[in-house]
Amino acid sequence: MKGSSLQEINTTINIEQTWCAVVGKTISNNTEIVYLKKGVLTIKASNPIWRNELSLQKKGLIDKINNIETRFNIKEIIFR
Repeated sequence: MKGSSLQEINTTINIEQTWCAVVGKTISNNTEIVYLKKGVLTIKASNPIWRNELSLQKKGLIDKINNIETRFNIKEIIFR
């Protein structure tokens, strides 16, 4: 994820920290946050196995992220 303004950069850092706290180091090392826009978080998985496993856990991940950081208001996660 990239950002040009200070606010975008701060959001990028915060969502990456929150993602790592929710999924742990192993999954975090095998995923990359592509972008967060209007409550939709897009994550790139390192391979189809990770993508499938994370897709099965999507609802729980959304709930955990929103419990940790309510300002993101994640409604959907797309795994690619």
